[in-house]
Amino acid sequence: MGERVSNARFYDPWAVTVGLIVSRHGGIDAALMSVESVHPGLLVREGAMSPTKFVSYMLIPLFAGMFPHLFMHWLTAREAKSFRWPVVLYPICIAVVWLPSVLLGVMGRVDFAGLEGPAANAVLVKVIDLHAPGILAGLLGAGVFGAVMSSLDSQVLVVGTMFTQDGVRHYGIRNMSEPQQVLFGRIFVTAILAIVFALSLVVDRSIFRLGIWSFSGFSALFPVLVASVFWRRTTSRGVIAAFATVAVTWVYFLQRSWSDPGYSLWGTGLMPVVAMTIASSVVLVIGSLVSRPPEDDRVRRFFEAEGSA
Repeated sequence: MGERVSNARFYDPWAVTVGLIVSRHGGIDAALMSVESVHPGLLVREGAMSPTKFVSYMLIPLFAGMFPHLFMHWLTAREAKSFRWPVVLYPICIAVVWLPSVLLGVMGRVDFAGLEGPAANAVLVKVIDLHAPGILAGLLGAGVFGAVMSSLDSQVLVVGTMFTQDGVRHYGIRNMSEPQQVLFGRIFVTAILAIVFALSLVVDRSIFRLGIWSFSGFSALFPVLVASVFWRRTTSRGVIAAFATVAVTWVYFLQRSWSDPGYSLWGTGLMPVVAMTIASSVVLVIGSLVSRPPEDDRVRRFFEAEGSA
C-alpha cells in the first residue's frame, strides 16, 4: 500500500510538467498544431509503420506479465481477488501514465528538432529547463526522476531477492542467516547497478531501442507464464528449454538488429519478438512432452479442481 501511495505522489510532476509546457505553447490545440507544422506526419501512424510491424508491437505489452517485481507483488496476496482488478486495470493505468510522457516527447521535437539518437534521451530535461523557471525546473526534474526510481528500486531489489533465494540459498548456503542474505543481496544489487552504469557510458543507443529489446525478451517468456498457470503437463525441463531458446534468439536478433536498425524477419516488417515468442512456445511444449511429467502431488498443489487446466 505504501508503494502505491508513493507512486501516486511521484507521478504528480508528470501532470504538472505537461500542463506547464502545454500552457507555454498556448494550449493543447496550439501545441499539437505547432508539432504538425514542424514535423508533418509525426502524430499520424499511417506511412510511418507497416501493418505487420504494428501487429508485432502488440506482443510487446506482454512483458508486464513477466516483470519480476510485479510477480512478487502478486504473490504477496492471499487470494486472487486481491489483485484481480489491479491486473485488469493495469493497461489503462499504463496508458494514463505514458500518455503525458509521449506528449512531452512529441512537443520536445518542436523545441529541440535537431536531437537524434542517444541525444534525444535528454529531451525531457531540456524541455523542463526551457519552459520552467529555475526552482520549478529543479522540483519537476526531481519529481520525474523520483517516479523513475520508484519503479527501478522495486525491480533491482526483487532481482536481488531472486539471486539470494533462488541462487545462493538454493544452490549454495541453504542455512543462510538473514544478515547473510541481506549482505549477498546488497553485493549483487551493487554489482548490477555498477555494470548498468558502466554500460550507459559506452553504449551509444537510444532509450527507445534499448526498451524495445528489453521488453521483447520478457514478452517472449510470456508463454512460460501461461503454461505454468493453465497447463498441468508443463515441466521444469520444458521451461528451462524455453528460457534458453529465448536467450539464444534474443542475442542472435539483437546482433542482427544492432548492425541493421531497420531489420525485420525476412524483410516482412515483423519484429524479432514474433519469432522469439513462437520459438519459446514450441520449445516449451516439446520439452514438456518429451520429459517426465510432474508428480501428481505437485500438480494437485496448484490445480485443486478437476478440469481447471
